Amino acid sequence: MTARPVASVPLTWLYVPGDRPEVVLKALASDADVVIVDLEDAVAADRKEYARSATAELLSQPPPLPVHVRVNALDTVYAEDDLKTLAPLPGVGALRLPKISAAADVVRVAERAAPADGGALPLLPLLESALAVERAYEIAAAHP
Repeated sequence: MTARPVASVPLTWLYVPGDRPEVVLKALASDADVVIVDLEDAVAADRKEYARSATAELLSQPPPLPVHVRVNALDTVYAEDDLKTLAPLPGVGALRLPKISAAADVVRVAERAAPADGGALPLLPLLESALAVERAYEIAAAHP
């Protein structure tokens, strides 16, 4: 696959389930501006580990499109392995963090999710509660 120019402002965000690598490959061949591999809501509990390993395999090399990975919520047993496995991979362009409710959550992920090249991996907190919306500025300011 060959990389194509990305629009300056991504318009098309395509979510795909992480446990369906064939669908992820189709999404990477699409005209989407960004592909979001979902390991959380789109994946049943008994397929979480498979989804993580399949996603890691696909993103072990830079893909033709920007790829974000929506990891599992931080209060689940899956989150730590998601961060440890996926953050260092060259194909991961950003991590989408579900159910964030405090700045400390973002700081905790930033400490654990440093890419292998030592750079800063973009963290995109998803505000999914009234409390999170109330704390939006604090959460947004927690990490560059």
